[in-house]
Amino acid sequence: GETLPVAELLKRLEIQVPGEVVGIEFEREHGRWVYEFKIIDGGGRLLEVYMDAQTGAVLSMEED
Repeated sequence: GETLPVAELLKRLEIQVPGEVVGIEFEREHGRWVYEFKIIDGGGRLLEVYMDAQTGAVLSMEED
């Protein structure tokens, strides 16, 4: 009940940040569960996308 299924989050992520997911981390930050997805976008950049595991909201995104 605390998190959405990772398959659902991946579907949402694909719409918001297209690219190939090459890594996933799952951790508790500031009292909530957060997924960190490492994505290689169409331009070849490595992005780190942080997503709230309960709501599916993208919390932040940065180039690595």
